[in-house]
Amino acid sequence: MIKNHKLLFIILLLTSFVIYPITAKADVDSECLPPFEPSIEEEVYDIMTQTHIPSVTTAVIRNNSIIWAKGYGEQQELDLIYPLGSVTKTFTATAILQLYDQGLIQLDDDVNDYLPFSLRHPNYTDTPITIRMLLQHKSGLSKESDYYWFGTMEEALQDLGLENPYDWLPYPDWIEGYLASNGSLYDPIAWTPYEPGTTREYSNVGYDVLGYLIQLISGEPIWDYLQHNICDPLGMDSTGYNYTSFELERLAIPYIYMFELDPESTGNKAYPHYNQINYGAGGIRTNIFDLAKFLLVFLHNGVSNGTRILEEDTFQTMVSLKSAWLEPTDPLIQWGGWGGTEGDSWAFHTKGWGYYDGNTTVPYGVITFLNQGMDEGRDACFDITMLLAQYVHKYDVLECEPTNGFVIIVSISGFLILIVLRRKFSIKQKKYNEDIK
Repeated sequence: MIKNHKLLFIILLLTSFVIYPITAKADVDSECLPPFEPSIEEEVYDIMTQTHIPSVTTAVIRNNSIIWAKGYGEQQELDLIYPLGSVTKTFTATAILQLYDQGLIQLDDDVNDYLPFSLRHPNYTDTPITIRMLLQHKSGLSKESDYYWFGTMEEALQDLGLENPYDWLPYPDWIEGYLASNGSLYDPIAWTPYEPGTTREYSNVGYDVLGYLIQLISGEPIWDYLQHNICDPLGMDSTGYNYTSFELERLAIPYIYMFELDPESTGNKAYPHYNQINYGAGGIRTNIFDLAKFLLVFLHNGVSNGTRILEEDTFQTMVSLKSAWLEPTDPLIQWGGWGGTEGDSWAFHTKGWGYYDGNTTVPYGVITFLNQGMDEGRDACFDITMLLAQYVHKYDVLECEPTNGFVIIVSISGFLILIVLRRKFSIKQKKYNEDIK
């Protein structure tokens, strides 16, 4: 009898011990992808040497986080603060679309519905100028003039010992004075020959008008509006307009090589820090960490790490306004479509590129800052960004190759114990390593 019980126990145990093969998948790419390690150091330093660039700060964003960042040259701190130049326009455009989200404006509204003065092209006085036209650089306004730069960068010129030859008004009064036909600062050069709505002509002044509209419609100056509605929600605590708000050692030093406005400039020379009053077009400064948080909004349909900045339909409207030189199927988002992915300011250049929308495994982007003001610095910023883009393109197509694991199911006294054994995943890494070398 006892022997029969032992035999029954053995049979039950054996029949309750089953091994099932499984094919497991990684939960996230980070479980199986190799570290992103682009071999660009030698090429970056060659570019910096050829174009007299003191410092470069770069970052690569993949999906929801920075996967790689590095500083080169004189100032290598990763939290270094740089002026963004025209990347500021993307903040301005985002704020305008938020007002649209709230039902406070329509994109085809005449700007004269909000401005305290009449904004009309002097040759087309019956043609309304709309918010959409300003966003798309089709308002008939020109890019800028020397007059414009003397006013918006008066402090920097004074620091150089240069006197502004014009009596400039404070913000935002200078906008009316500069553009209204009876304004004290009126300059016909502010207008192109084109009728509003017909021709795209990149315009810094047009985005300053948008910045003023933000203040008039929201009741807050643009710097406060951006702080409360973009920077604070996204945790961007290293972004602002005024360089004196930051510790001096955190600021990238302005450098220009053989500056034509400075007769004492020989070689690469450092200049004083400065502020600009073209708040809608180019005055913001930030670091790679904050700019990455903002870039995520455009890589994830209006959301950055769970925080929605734009409603999805509004974000799609924003993308539909992309720049005329891009094809509709181009995988490169021109960061909102207003040319704001590249910024040139006095002594600095910025690139911020994002890739998304079915052409990648997950969205990703590249950010590059450098502190060299000459035109070659602009090209260098582009070249460094493209070096990183080539690596991240190859990295993006890597796949996790699944390996077989097994499941053990054990039945003891009516209870099931499920044991899952999983081995490490192998990587299709050979081609990546060969391609990027």
